[in-house]
Amino acid sequence: MAMPAGAKRERRARLDEDGEEELVDRISRLPDDVLGNIVSFLPTVAGARTQGPGRRFCTEFSYFDPGDRSATLDGWLRSPALNNLQELKFDLSFIPYQASPPLLPASVHRFSSTLRAASFGGCAFPEGNGASPLHLPLLKQLSLLNVRISETSFNALLAACPALQSLLLGYIMGCSRVQIVSQSLRSIGLLHTYCNLQQLIIKDAPYLERFFEGSAMEVTVSVVSAPKLHVLALHSAYNLRHDVGSTTFQFRRTVFQRSCIPSSKTVVHSMKVIALTQPDLCLDMVINLLKCFPCLEKLYIETHKAGKKNTWCRQKYKNLIGTLEIRLKKIVLTNYRGNRSHFNFAKFFVLNARMLQSMRLELFDQNPRSTEIDRRRGRSTEIDRQRGRLLQIKKASRDILDVVAKNSCSLMLSIAFAEQVHDLSIADPFVKLHNWK
Repeated sequence: MAMPAGAKRERRARLDEDGEEELVDRISRLPDDVLGNIVSFLPTVAGARTQGPGRRFCTEFSYFDPGDRSATLDGWLRSPALNNLQELKFDLSFIPYQASPPLLPASVHRFSSTLRAASFGGCAFPEGNGASPLHLPLLKQLSLLNVRISETSFNALLAACPALQSLLLGYIMGCSRVQIVSQSLRSIGLLHTYCNLQQLIIKDAPYLERFFEGSAMEVTVSVVSAPKLHVLALHSAYNLRHDVGSTTFQFRRTVFQRSCIPSSKTVVHSMKVIALTQPDLCLDMVINLLKCFPCLEKLYIETHKAGKKNTWCRQKYKNLIGTLEIRLKKIVLTNYRGNRSHFNFAKFFVLNARMLQSMRLELFDQNPRSTEIDRRRGRSTEIDRQRGRLLQIKKASRDILDVVAKNSCSLMLSIAFAEQVHDLSIADPFVKLHNWK
């Protein structure tokens, strides 16, 4: 059937309009943040060639990439598409202890007035009279990972970031001591330090709230002034030594000096949340922890072994109960085995932590899927058995006790460490990552 003349004209008009629309640059109409995200997903070379304004640039080189990595990255960062860059993350991937690591690209300086988040990896900060110090007045997040930087350069960099809120340090070379003086920092994180760093001094940080130690390491941490510090994470806490009248805490080889506490020389009242990895679950150590931090409200512990004897019914604990006020409201114990040691540990707090609102016990080596299959088949699961055993304790309540299969994430999961350090959106940095409500 032939198409009527009027319909033909109408169809031709639509085709003409569609043809014109095809010529319109719809991509350029997108918001700047959307364009920046699109560019970030492109291959590095293609992204650097785009004319859309980039807000975030992220790249990582391989150890085997040929040529001068610093010069290559420097060329990319000079692209006009990155004129107003707000987030920069790169890793030049030099081999540790390499004689001449790639230098920090000079083009980084051109983002001084726009950068708000930066992660510099696998590079060296220029030294000497010819070195031009970075000035980043808007920077809020900074990560230095596998970098070589002198103490002088580090102090200058920190002073040039007056708005900095979170700092992550890992694999630091070139200096044996780092000193923190900042009127804006709220969170500090330390990762592995197999190199030169031996001492971290938090000299003056009036707004510091969180300190994370992400791995077993031999670094002395001295807190001179951090009156608002209330979240502490320690990867390995083999022993806590608390000497009455002393001004030091020792978690393995990590030392805290408490001269910043004017009202008391023996305790720290500001601490509210502590997360630690303790190979052998030890009640004595936790009791000492509560003596040091009497206002502690949340305690997260990841353990890996059967635990100490934990016979808490001894006379020394009976005498202690009348003098020690336990203010803990929440306890999470990961890798709970249900043996005598772990059971007595849990029992102590069920009976003596009068303000306890939640005790979560994540069972060792329990597969959530297998547990669900057992339940469907009417079998008694290990979770059911352990919960029933704990509920026989006087004062134990179903509303408080929560026995579950182990969370897939461990307490100090390193892959999420940067997020814990930099995410300041919630008061408790462990709830969001592990669904611990």
